[in-house]
Amino acid sequence: MTDPTLRPGVTVVVCTFERSASLTRFLDSLTTQDRIPDCLIIVDASSDDRSERALMSHPVRERLVADVRYVRVTGALRGLPRQRNVALEQVPTDLVAFFDDDVVLLPGCLREMECVHRADATAVGVGALIQNEIVRPALRWRLRLLLGVVPHLRPGRYFRSGVSTPWGFLAATDEVVEGDWLSGCAAMWRTAVARETGYNPAFAGYANGEDLEFSLRARRGGRLVVAGRARALHLHDAAGRPDAYRLGVMTGQNSHAIHRTCLPRRSWKDRAWFWYAALVNVAIGVAELAGRGDRTTRLQYLSGYARGVLERAPRTGGSVRPGSVLADRGP
Repeated sequence: MTDPTLRPGVTVVVCTFERSASLTRFLDSLTTQDRIPDCLIIVDASSDDRSERALMSHPVRERLVADVRYVRVTGALRGLPRQRNVALEQVPTDLVAFFDDDVVLLPGCLREMECVHRADATAVGVGALIQNEIVRPALRWRLRLLLGVVPHLRPGRYFRSGVSTPWGFLAATDEVVEGDWLSGCAAMWRTAVARETGYNPAFAGYANGEDLEFSLRARRGGRLVVAGRARALHLHDAAGRPDAYRLGVMTGQNSHAIHRTCLPRRSWKDRAWFWYAALVNVAIGVAELAGRGDRTTRLQYLSGYARGVLERAPRTGGSVRPGSVLADRGP
């Protein structure tokens, strides 16, 4: 899929909300890249002008990137998927890289992501390896494997149970590794495919799971891979995130919506596997309440998850609205 109106190049897009310090840190990391983007687009849903001032005063604007575009959105255009769709309308290049505002690019990241795209015409999406999120599968994941929720623990996979394995299970590598989905915090897409796919505006506000849903639709156009040489850090900023209960509700609701709308040839066996996986997840969550750490936060998340899943319990009729309970609560 090509678009003759797009010129060869890379556009970097950052959608931000109430995180001016994190945005500044990302821009600092962008100045260290040996491949400077041809265009930088910032879509800001903040309630103040701190992020705008941070961009306008940053050296990246005048010294490095010739084409810098700042877009302020309010009302119905706020929320990560909607902000990304706003950005896609303005992208002038054939490749577009979306980064979260709390990401830090390590040297060579942007160049390596582009190189994989240019070398492989079958790749429609290329992700970066998030270096600080590399982990060995925790006990909860080993239990999911043991109890048949997932058939294996290879990274970046989406199973017919509705469960996806994290890319954090991928050990540091220089290889290009294929998967079923890409993390929305650091991924470069072919612009024509991203526009054709579009981000689902039903995933409102914080939009937990929007990257999985988008990936599963976009991969119909080609391969999704992570470039092991493209490295970044994801320094999770608490600002702009929902509380644990709301996040749990969103996770339960959106995981069901993704399973229902994105799984090819979804059968009654797949539906049964999804509900079995949800039951196991709740059971594991209850067991983890006895462990160390913030028990209150874990209980809030678990309660929200149980509510979100139960609200999507088997019923006839109706439409799927991912995260609809949270749609009026902002990004």
